[in-house]
Amino acid sequence: MPPFRSRSSRARRALASSAPLTAGVWLLASACGPGVATPMPEPPTAFDLSGFDQSAVTAKIPLDDRVLVIQTATGNVPEGATVRVTNLDSTDPVAAGAGTPQGGFEVDLIVSDGQELRFEWVNGSEHSAPADAVISRPDPVSQSFQIAVAPRFACLKLAPGLVLAFDGKTHATLGVENGCADAVTFTNPRSRLGLSDFALPATPPADVAPGKSAQIGVDFTRSAAGLREDVLFLDVTLSGQTIRYPITLRAE
Repeated sequence: MPPFRSRSSRARRALASSAPLTAGVWLLASACGPGVATPMPEPPTAFDLSGFDQSAVTAKIPLDDRVLVIQTATGNVPEGATVRVTNLDSTDPVAAGAGTPQGGFEVDLIVSDGQELRFEWVNGSEHSAPADAVISRPDPVSQSFQIAVAPRFACLKLAPGLVLAFDGKTHATLGVENGCADAVTFTNPRSRLGLSDFALPATPPADVAPGKSAQIGVDFTRSAAGLREDVLFLDVTLSGQTIRYPITLRAE
């Protein structure tokens, strides 16, 4: 089985929209209602980063100016849930912060200009769907940051989404449906941490024609007890534009 290839430089991405952040920022999360009919399972609640309350920005100054302090007041994080933030451009441990009774949270993590963060919350056995955002710092000598939702191709559908949970299984499949006008190309599979637990049993499909579907399989062989988690990166190209897609691989 071919292992993940070594990590390459991140694909260039355009920021579709942005909102200013200081060293502390208030992010409001909202739930996306289930839109599927029975007997299909309901999709997980999405961690929504679309709302920013600029009137409630705090002025925390971290000891290290690479530390981004992210705060929320009252949002839609369930009480008692843990918020997890993964820096997709580093191998640093996942940062975590406990949710407040009002639905907020605070997470401190190291971040540099241009890096992409993945936000999730965990409440018991329930995981939210992830949300990804790109952090930028226009002025390197200030404490001001900007954040933008990471770009994705709206016409490309992934099932079950940006997370593959193994849940006692040794194999999981990512479905790809190309609703775009042109072919979609998948290249350069690699992983964030390079854990040996996860491997691609076959090379991902190079091209998926318009209106066609494909599958990408991942094998899991446990090498240690406890949570095993990595991120599979795939470079997806459509009409000359390439976007890096991160797929969380998780076995609990």
